[in-house]
Amino acid sequence: MKRALVFITFLVLGVCVMAQRRNVVDTSAATYDTVQYSAPKINPIRYFGSPFCSHFADIKLLVGVEDFGVGLDYAYLPELWGFGLSGYLGYANLWLSGGVQYRLSKPWSRYDWHFYGHAGVSCIDGSFRHVRPALEAGVRMAAPTGMGQFCYSSGSLGVLTDFSGIYLTVGLSVTLSTFFSFLLLFP
Repeated sequence: MKRALVFITFLVLGVCVMAQRRNVVDTSAATYDTVQYSAPKINPIRYFGSPFCSHFADIKLLVGVEDFGVGLDYAYLPELWGFGLSGYLGYANLWLSGGVQYRLSKPWSRYDWHFYGHAGVSCIDGSFRHVRPALEAGVRMAAPTGMGQFCYSSGSLGVLTDFSGIYLTVGLSVTLSTFFSFLLLFP
């Protein structure tokens, strides 16, 4: 378990470093008739604004060896940085967490990619007497358009741990989840 925790920690740190590195545009310089041009060191969203949606809501499934469950996830991401809240109701546990979201996409990107990292608690048997810390990290892909600022088509894939087990989390936006539920119920 210690090796898995160390591996997940380095994986999350590596993704955070890559996200920070993608925030900086290359400073390669081009010379033309003794005039030097250099690219700015600021993410283009700061200059052009964000053409993407700001609000995301997902229904998530949690699957692991020790437990399985369903949950809700909400994220607010106005430009580069935002926050997210999530909660899962499992067969044996209850998870509550919150954390940061980081937009990896540029204004001209075809899809909107996010990295998220949450910290929270895991309540064993649904009671708050036995509480363990929990960590979640993952990636979300969303369509660039939506209804106003609400994104109606997004999906996420992540990993959650409560330091006693590792769980896979898969999310689909509320509107797509509702649509597919109706298709399954009323073929």
